[in-house]
Amino acid sequence: MKTHSIGFDEHAVLHKLAHYLPAQNPLKDFVHHNTLHAFQKLPFHKALHKATTIFGYKTYLPLSDFRIRFAKGEIKEAVLDRIISQQKGDEKMAYWKDKMLHHSYDESVSPRIGSLRSNWKKYYAINLEKSTHSLLFRILCSYLDQGIAIWNFPVHDKGFLSSIRELEKNTFKGILSSPRAKKLLQEKASISQLLEIVVGKEALFETYLFDQQFGHPGWSGMVATLESNPNSLLDTKKITLEELIQLELLLEIDTLDTKFHDIWAPLGFKVENQSYLLFEPVKDNELFEVLSLWQQALEWSFYDTVLANLKNVEEHVEADVPSFQGLFCMDDRECSFRRHIEHLDDKASTYGTAAFFNFEFFYQPVNGKFYTKLCPAPVTPKFLIKEEHRKKKNAKDLHYHKQSHSLFLGWIISQTLGFSSAWKLFLNIFKPSLSPATTASFKHLHKKSKLVIENTDASQKEGDLQVGFTIEEMTNRVEGLLKSIGLVSNFSSLVYVVGHGATSVNNTHYAGYDCGACSGRPSSVNAKVASFALPTIPK
Repeated sequence: MKTHSIGFDEHAVLHKLAHYLPAQNPLKDFVHHNTLHAFQKLPFHKALHKATTIFGYKTYLPLSDFRIRFAKGEIKEAVLDRIISQQKGDEKMAYWKDKMLHHSYDESVSPRIGSLRSNWKKYYAINLEKSTHSLLFRILCSYLDQGIAIWNFPVHDKGFLSSIRELEKNTFKGILSSPRAKKLLQEKASISQLLEIVVGKEALFETYLFDQQFGHPGWSGMVATLESNPNSLLDTKKITLEELIQLELLLEIDTLDTKFHDIWAPLGFKVENQSYLLFEPVKDNELFEVLSLWQQALEWSFYDTVLANLKNVEEHVEADVPSFQGLFCMDDRECSFRRHIEHLDDKASTYGTAAFFNFEFFYQPVNGKFYTKLCPAPVTPKFLIKEEHRKKKNAKDLHYHKQSHSLFLGWIISQTLGFSSAWKLFLNIFKPSLSPATTASFKHLHKKSKLVIENTDASQKEGDLQVGFTIEEMTNRVEGLLKSIGLVSNFSSLVYVVGHGATSVNNTHYAGYDCGACSGRPSSVNAKVASFALPTIPK
């Protein structure tokens, strides 16, 4: 077995792989990422073409959709003619317009990604994804568990792969079955060494890793994110993308050895006469030329409509002080509230802004073990807002007793409370009610809570975080907030700062229903901090 590879730079490929994988945070945070971030250096339409060719991303509407919009007048003919003239020249106007309106194209996509690894089915009649993913994902879920599972991962304080090695040493069955896979795990075989067994052909190593990891881009992207930012998890766990790949390669070797009894050849030996160049330059394609022209015509049809109306709007200067002013999130769900308020009181003024209200901080509720980020996900706060101590009673429900999964008490609870649970479930259809399992924005901040917002002592810190904001820091943030929404004069005596959130039960994506500007959490704390800061700034 080779112990190193001259042509294959393992660390460079890992870096490249992490660059192309989605920056997937755990679902406790609001997940908003640009799946095309790896192509941002390219012109927009070239980036779309490349992303589709390599990864199979759907980057344009179907051609039929553009043509329907054109027929309905949503895409204006004058705008379409102008785009063709600018991009292709007047002499080719008729040619490209005919292509766009009448020509038929094959719009099916056969991405490059996955083509090499698909040969396992062709030559060995085995589906490696089906054979390895279920176990791989269960291991990842158990190791990264944040307190939801009944049983903890047996060893979790030594790093991901080291914990699995320790587990394999001290268990009768273990995760791996074949002697070779077990030996490679304990010998700490590198990715290059494992690829030598699985692929064999060095020129295919990089392509194989991309195929493998883009078989589950969400998991791989999350692991890469946790490697660079471990604090994305409340209960931090040591894990790297390199370890994930090593384990998956070991699982593949284990599966192949078990099925074929060590009598199998590396995949690269089966495809010696075929080329798999994942990042080979993408050739021009007439279909994408047509789609890019349609996309530009669609966008400019909207731009022209909006700009033409803005051009005719007369500036209106508010002479009178509004009856009251309200600051809301710019989220489209709050737009209906604002329109309704302005309909009821035409002298009121409402404003839309990012609902962290320009105050970036971590929040620690009373008895809270962890800090909660309440600002946009890319921001790293240097401040901590704490809830002052108060008597706090948590709602309890015996259905969620820690012994409900034990053999004896579990049986007792199911035979007694189980019947009442079924009755409550039936009643909940007609009269929905909150339970301790409900994630509700009203629970995020109690109406009687008092917060430590003002910092009067620069030495008051917890770790690297300053507890509260100084008057100057609050002033700067309030100034930035008010200027950003144009509220610099005619202040009403009554200004509302309105946060928002959501209520959800058993929904892993609940962070998407709260405030995106607060990393997927209710913005009630931010609203309270901003409300405190507004009257305290120097006049």
